[in-house]
Formats: sequence, C-alpha cells, structure tokens
Amino acid sequence: MDKDRKTLIADAAIALLGSAGAKGLTHRAVDAEAGLPLGSTSFYCRTRHELLTLALLRHAALDLADLQADAPLMARPDWGLDDFIDLLVARVADWLSPAKRARLVARFELFLVASREPELADIVTQQRQRFLAATEAALSKAGVTHAASLAPRLLVMVDGVLLDQVRTNGAVLTGAQQKALFKAVLKP
Repeated sequence: MDKDRKTLIADAAIALLGSAGAKGLTHRAVDAEAGLPLGSTSFYCRTRHELLTLALLRHAALDLADLQADAPLMARPDWGLDDFIDLLVARVADWLSPAKRARLVARFELFLVASREPELADIVTQQRQRFLAATEAALSKAGVTHAASLAPRLLVMVDGVLLDQVRTNGAVLTGAQQKALFKAVLKP
C-alpha cells in the first residue's frame, strides 16, 4: 500500500509541476490533486525536498518505461538507423501529446529546481546516465558505429527539440524537420 500511495503522490506532484509549476507544488496541493486526506503527503514526504525527489524519480521511471515499451520494435532483425530515427520522432510526438504534455513540462520544472539544489542535481545526473546507456544501446542496435560519442549529442538534441516544442501548443518542427535534425547528428 505504501508504494501505491507514494506513486499516487508522485504522480500528483508531477501533474502539479506540469500545471502550476514549482511554485504550485505544496504538500496540501498534492493532497488535493491526489484526492487524499490532508496530511497524507506530509506523512510520506516530510520536506519539499523529499517531495521533489519522489517526483523526480517517478518522472524518470515513467520516461524509462516509455523507452522500454519501444524496445520490442528494436528487436526486429532488419532494424536500422532510419527505423531508429522514425521511432525517435514518434517518441518525441508521444511526449508532446496532450496526454503527456504536463509530464513534459514537469520535466523541465524539475530540471530548473535541480539546477539550484545539488542533491536533486545528483539525481538528475544519475538518471541521465541511465538514459545515456539506453540511448547508446539503441544506437548500437541500429548499427551506429560511434554510439558512445553520439548518444550524449542525441540526448541534448532531443531535450532541445522537446523544450522548443513544449513552449507552444502547436508543433514548431514537423516530423520531417525533426528527422533531418536527428540524421544530421547521427550521420556525420
């Protein structure tokens, strides 16, 4: 039950970060968002830092789950770089979709908060290492020869595209434009 309650609290915190920003993240607001009795969030997360940590870890877990859901596509024997780029464009579109937009906004809110809090910055760095490893493995599977050196560049490019596109309600870059950007990074 505690894990389910913590997940509920983390999801509510992410929803609040996505809708009201870091300024709107309070224990009481999380209780209300989650439909929990007052004081529930404080029971599990005594401090704001603990609440932010819980939200950050849950956010990373949700993003990694999305990547793991993509993994079966990469198991095809004919999987190649163009397939990977198509999947990457689809992943970006999914993260920008109305269903996940608030979560994406929460990602950037968490990154900004972490830029001022070293302990949260350490968690972001640890999670980024997991994303780098997953990206490097996916690039290797797609036949990219310098996957280790290209993975960090690709992560920066994806974050840049997401940040650029989340600032508006409409697409800034078309799928074709995104493909061209990703090809430029991956096919030097």
